[in-house]
Amino acid sequence: MIYDLHLHTWWSYDATTDPEAYFRRGRELGLRCLAITDHHVTDSRDEVAAIAARYPEIRWVPSAELTVTCFRGAVDLLCYNLPAAAPPGLRQVLNAYHSWQQETGAAMTQALQTLGYDYTETHRREVLESYRPAKAIAVQGLTHVKSAVLKDYFRQRGFAATDEEHADLLRRARDAAHFPLYPAVDFVVPAVKEAGGLVAIAHPFKYFGGCDRDIMDRLCRDCQLDGIECANGKNVPADHVHLYRQYCVERGLFSTAGSDCHAPEALDGQLAFRGPEFAPYRGQNDWLDEFMARLD
Repeated sequence: MIYDLHLHTWWSYDATTDPEAYFRRGRELGLRCLAITDHHVTDSRDEVAAIAARYPEIRWVPSAELTVTCFRGAVDLLCYNLPAAAPPGLRQVLNAYHSWQQETGAAMTQALQTLGYDYTETHRREVLESYRPAKAIAVQGLTHVKSAVLKDYFRQRGFAATDEEHADLLRRARDAAHFPLYPAVDFVVPAVKEAGGLVAIAHPFKYFGGCDRDIMDRLCRDCQLDGIECANGKNVPADHVHLYRQYCVERGLFSTAGSDCHAPEALDGQLAFRGPEFAPYRGQNDWLDEFMARLD
């Protein structure tokens, strides 16, 4: 492919990729466009802007993946073309996500202590520092912890030795403390739109109930969708790509695609259980021109 519009860097709470790795590999592959879509934040912007200036042949689209609460529960939205200087409404939204991450992490700490486990804020900081860069922690504070990292930590501490015990521990933790909901869709999306952003639903198979037109129509309305991630390297089945593309054509929405890459090992297929994750998916290259026309 000639673009990848769904990428996570070490500024996402659950990713570990140096953002320059995407541009470096993108140059090798001849990519024309990249979007950095870190979870809940635009904190990578200054760093990525400096990197992107060294790769002028690749267009960079400042973006974020913002998870919202709506009638379908938690839904991930790819918010593209976010401005360098966030207007007040968008700044309020981004601040809310910073608070959500910290409150969610604190809720897990409180829940485990309530259940009798020795897991303090100091422990959470140590876990975060084991895989997150100091600059991210300095900006975002003590966020929640990547699920796989937390699972390994619980196993090392003897909190949960098996997958079944881990799942049970998480269920009990949910009942032992208040975990905040993601910000509401009608709070987030209007602020993104007011700032000039475009909104696409990410990896929509689960959210769309496969291809339930009634659900799709309501999500389009409630989320004010401009586009759909019709192809995703992990979570859109091959036989649904053309169905989502057809829906986009019918409704005047743009189609987007991305790998949803999180780890540097995935750039070159070094993950033993799957091949390269950067830029391969089942989208079409001509979708990029359609997307860029909407940006411009």
